Parts: sequence; C-alpha cells; structure tokens
Amino acid sequence: MNWSKNRLFFLILGDLILFNFSFLLAYVVRFGFDIPYLNFLPYLRYFPLFTLVYVLILGIFGVYEAEKDFGFFDNLLVLAPAVGVFVVVHLGLLFLLREFAFPRLTLVSAYLFLWFLTALFRALDSRLLRLTLAPPKALLLGTKKEVESFLREGKTDSVEVVGWIVGNSEEIPGIKAYPFSPCESLLGQSGAEEILILSSPEITPKILDLLIEARKKGVKLSMVPSLYELLTGNIPFTRWGNVPMVEIWREVPLTDRFLIRALDFFGALFLLICLSPVLLLSAIGIKITSPGPIFIHQERVGLGGKVFNLVKFRTMKPEAEKDTGPVFAQERDPRVTPFGRFLRLLRIDELPQFFNVLKGEMSLVGPRPERPVFVEKFEKEVPGYSLRFLVKPGMTGMAQIYGTYETSPANKLRYDLAYIRNQSFLLNLRLLFLTFKLMLGRKGAR
Repeated sequence: MNWSKNRLFFLILGDLILFNFSFLLAYVVRFGFDIPYLNFLPYLRYFPLFTLVYVLILGIFGVYEAEKDFGFFDNLLVLAPAVGVFVVVHLGLLFLLREFAFPRLTLVSAYLFLWFLTALFRALDSRLLRLTLAPPKALLLGTKKEVESFLREGKTDSVEVVGWIVGNSEEIPGIKAYPFSPCESLLGQSGAEEILILSSPEITPKILDLLIEARKKGVKLSMVPSLYELLTGNIPFTRWGNVPMVEIWREVPLTDRFLIRALDFFGALFLLICLSPVLLLSAIGIKITSPGPIFIHQERVGLGGKVFNLVKFRTMKPEAEKDTGPVFAQERDPRVTPFGRFLRLLRIDELPQFFNVLKGEMSLVGPRPERPVFVEKFEKEVPGYSLRFLVKPGMTGMAQIYGTYETSPANKLRYDLAYIRNQSFLLNLRLLFLTFKLMLGRKGAR
C-alpha cells in the first residue's frame, strides 16, 4: 500500500497501536510480566474508551492535518499540548470512574512512552512521505519576470511546474501557458494540485473566480506575501527553496469536519427536544394573535450557491411583501406583528431552522443565508461576495455576533471570510458560547 495515499488510515492505526503498547510497556516496566490483576483491571475495562479519547484529542489539535516535514524533536514540541490535554482528561476520567488502582508510576511511564513513541512515529511518517509522495503539480500565477525568478530560486525538485497562468501572449520556453478562463477547464486540463501566486495581485473578478474554483476542487493555494501581509497576518507559513509562501485557504481537517457535523446534528436534535415547549407555545401564540400560517418557507442560497427552503416562525402580517416585494427588515418595522416582535426580540423565530441543520442544509455556525434576490444584488456590489458559499450557511456567525442589522454587506462579508479562513470545531464552540451570551443580553435584536 502507498503510504502517502493511505496516510490518514496508517496514522490512526499506528496511534491506536502505540497508545495501548505504551500502557502495556509501562506495566511491564513496573511489574515485569507478572502484572497484578487488580492493578491491570482499570486498563482492561476502559482501554477502548481511553484510546478513542486520545485519537479524538490528537484530531482536535490538528495532528492529522496536512503533511508536516518535522523531525523527532520538532514533533515532541508539536505533540506536547495534545498529550498534555490527554493526561488531564485521562486523570479526570479515572477519578470520575473511581478507578484508583491504576499505579501512579505506571501512569507517568505510560504518558512519557506515549509522547516519545508518537513523536518517533510522526518522524517516521515524514520520512516515508518523502520517499513515497510524488511532487505536487503546480500552476504559477505571476508576471514573466516573477515566474522566471521563482524557477531560479524555488525548490523546483519538490514541485512539478505544469504551467503558468497568463493574461497576455507572453511565453516562457519549456513551460505551458494557460489563460485565466474558463477556470474549471484550466484546472482540469493542467491537473494542478496547487496554485502558487508569486505576488499580491489586484483582486479582479478573474482571480476571484480562480480562487473559488480552486477551493471547490480542493486545489491548494499559496502566495508570496507582501511585507504588510507578513507583518499583519497570522497565517500558515511554508517555503519553496528560497521563496517564502503563505497558504491562502487552510483546508479544514477531516476530524474538525466530522466534529462540526456531529455538533450540528446532535446539538440541533438536543435543542429541539429541550425547546419543544417553547416551540409549541410560540406556534399557539402566532395562531391566536394573527391570521395566516405558523411557519414561513423562504428560499435562501446555501453551500455552493444551491437554493434551499429555510424554515422560520412567521413574525410579519400575512402577505407583508405583496406590495413591496423582498426588502430588508428595519428597526420598528411596521410589517411585524406585536407577538412577532416579541419572538424576534428573543430570536425565537429562528428556532425552526434547527430542522434545516438536521437535514444538513445549514450548520449551527456559518454565514447567514440570504435570499436569491439579495445575493444577486450583493454579488454585483460587493467583490468576492460569492466566497461566502464555500461553507454551509449557519444559524449564527461572526457577523451576527459582532455586527448588527445595520452592518453593511461588505463588512458582513469580512466577518464571514474571517470565519471561513479560520473555521474549526473549537471556533464553532466559541461562537456558539458568544451567541448564547448575546441572546441573554439581547444585543442587536430587532
């Protein structure tokens, strides 16, 4: 089997084996091969649980992310926070499970063996990657002078340059030139796995289309940063030979994607069950205080620009948009019913969207979905607006936490891009906590 193609499987399998080997080795060091049954019992009872917890913690700390060319001592430093957190969680679980027969010296030895062996395994991983991983195919984006400079200074034996993207008729001997558009055929024909942007170009519609299409197809994007970007940006750094590069889009790790979806599904299900009395009373209140349906279904634009039906409690008078058409909500909007104003104040009108989350159309956290008519308008007015559709829309997001109804679409996009750039399971947890805090303070509600 090819190590690079099956790396994630090998890493997880190796961690499962090393975890249990470390504890067994610690027992043997402490007791020899005549291990007292009473002392061995805590391990036998719970080793599947503790092994799973360890792998999950490694995943949360990004240990299974993209390939990192680290040596043994570098890996010791990288793994220290993850192993440290596991030690705390493990000791806490032992206390909660009332397992006090675990020998202290065995625990300390097991933790140290686990740390050192995992670091050694990761160093072996780096070595195997260098032996089995083919150089990535890369397209260069820049002027003729920049491309020629990169070919001189870049470490071209670690990347296979398959061409460069040009906007004119210039040529470089030995390198195929590709026009900017159409982006889909450009990426397909070149077979590029990475795009290296050799300067900080002006963000034109063509470059935006290229960035979006590359993100959709999982093509890695890196660029040579300007001095300003290096001084102000907190972004992953890499290099090709003597050329410093930074990643534009960070791929969300598989573990984070799994945890985010698990949080969405089980969180939405749990909240729907807990809030079912509130949902029932709200439905009764809407029916009693205003004629018309209890729910409204509005078309919204979601992941990849696909349209879906968003569910909300009705808070406006029936046929509120008959004369005006789709318009934004305003402060003290006369179309809103008195009971609807109360629902909006506590944001109860948004709760039915948990059904959209369960269906996978939305996430708990992400850019708020807009109606197609507004999306069409914003795409013309706000450069890069379609970048919001690279992730699922959410019930809450940075723009809702840090902004208000008056926040401009351009600034909302900045919040959304900041979220997309840093999306992770831990960030989602933090934003959910801030959302609950915001709801209790009722800030920004209309």
